[in-house]
Formats: sequence, C-alpha cells, structure tokens
Amino acid sequence: MLGIVPDVGKHTERHELSHKFLDNDAKTFAEALRTIRTGVLLSGADRPLKRLLVTSTIPGEGKSTVTTNLAFALQQMENTVLIDADMRRPTLAKAFNLPPGTPGLANVILGHARLSDAVIEVDGLNLLPAGVVPPNPLELLSSESFRSILDTLTQRYDRVLIDSPPVQAVSDALLLGTKVDAVVYVINAHRTQRVHAMKAVGQMLQAGAPLFGTVLNQVNVQKSQRYGYTYGGYYDYYGYSETTEATSKNPLKRLFGGKKRGRSRLSGSEPFAASNRRSSDVEPKL
Repeated sequence: MLGIVPDVGKHTERHELSHKFLDNDAKTFAEALRTIRTGVLLSGADRPLKRLLVTSTIPGEGKSTVTTNLAFALQQMENTVLIDADMRRPTLAKAFNLPPGTPGLANVILGHARLSDAVIEVDGLNLLPAGVVPPNPLELLSSESFRSILDTLTQRYDRVLIDSPPVQAVSDALLLGTKVDAVVYVINAHRTQRVHAMKAVGQMLQAGAPLFGTVLNQVNVQKSQRYGYTYGGYYDYYGYSETTEATSKNPLKRLFGGKKRGRSRLSGSEPFAASNRRSSDVEPKL
C-alpha cells in the first residue's frame, strides 16, 4: 500500500480534480499524494524507478486524477514528464484545457509531429498528451517508434510518468507494464470489487509487469468508519486535515477509533476497503 487518497467529491470538474494537489485548501489530499511520492522516491534509492506506469482495474476509479496529481508532486522534487498513453479515451488534454487538435503521443509515433513540439509545459508540468485518437492504439504502443520515444524521454527527464488504460478494459496496460520500471495500481475503495482487482493484478503479474504497489483511492472517511477504519485521524493528528476534528482534545482516540466494531462476514463482491479488513483486527487498548 503506497497511500490512501481521500474522496474529493463526485461533482468536481476534471480540471479542478487534476490540479487538486495545488489547492491550498486540500491539505489532506495533498499530504496523501506526498506520501505516495515519498514511497516512490525512497523505494528507488538503489535502482531509480524512472519509468512509472499508473493503471487500474476498470474505468472510473480515479486513476488519471491520481496520475496527474502525482506528477505535480514529483515535479516539485525532480524534472518529470507526464504521458497520456490512454489513446482510446484520452483525458489529460481536457484536464489541462488543451485546444482540440493538439499533437501528442499518437502524432509522434505516426511521424506527423516532432517529440520536441508535442511535449509542452502547462501549469508548470511537462506534458505529452495522447494526441489524435488512432484506430490501432495497441499496434502503436508495440512499435519501435514508441520504444524510441520512451528511451528519449527517459534520458531527458528524471521521471517518466505514464497514464494507461484500465487492465480489464483493454490489453494496452499489460503491454505498457513490460516497458516500465514500476507499476502503481489504483483501486477505488468503495467501487472496485475485490475479485476483479485480484484478477487484474494477476494478469499484470503473469505479463511480467513490475507491480510496485497500490493506491486506495476515493476513500469516503465517514463511510469507512462504519467498517472500523479511521483514515482521517492520522492527518488530523498532525494538523493536515481541514476538518474541525483537528481541534479534538483526544487525538489518540480519534486516531484509533472510539467504539468497538462488530465483525461481519464479507464476500468477494464487497468493495475493496470493506473486504480488505481482517476479522482478527481488534482495537488497541490505550
């Protein structure tokens, strides 16, 4: 587990979501991304994880939101480039308000644009959008041209961050996973079914992808507390949360929870956060 990212609301605009790390009022969210960033930086001390792929099980898990905000977090520490390799349903061009027809990855692979022209700096971040939507994305990602692009960007930047399609949707992520140093797997805490996530992770491992760790995303703190989780307490204790609980006089009680929770039998169809709780979990005595 690389980190736990709190839910920031379903009706937030895509541009706002992709730039949430830069929002001074989203302290808990920003700290969660810094935690993930620290895991990436420290784990690559002996062998730098220069090429990092972010994927998920199904669409709608917030994968692209985690990827863009992680890119902003990494950019504060090192020279980072963000690639939108989801050429079937590209999202980064819209997230960064790029004009229609902006050249990107597909254009460079096809030889219709130069890499130096396609990589642009927007909002302080180096970005290579997906470009034109091609009829054969998998063939483009399998090409020698794409491998050459990755090699060039790896030499030019300290970190190459790639946003890929979900594993269960298409096979693009399985292919991309063999071309990177590490894979970050995003799981929606209250939507992703555990059995589906396990199947997708198994596919990544069978393909030889270097699975690095998981991110539990869109965690609804109030909902999770019904299962005995108190994700927000850690951040409240150190003053990162914007909630009023940060002023509580008993931070340890908030951190570990107040009431004892009853155990429940959870099947494989339960949301990931619920099914991930073990029946042996007990509340510590303070």
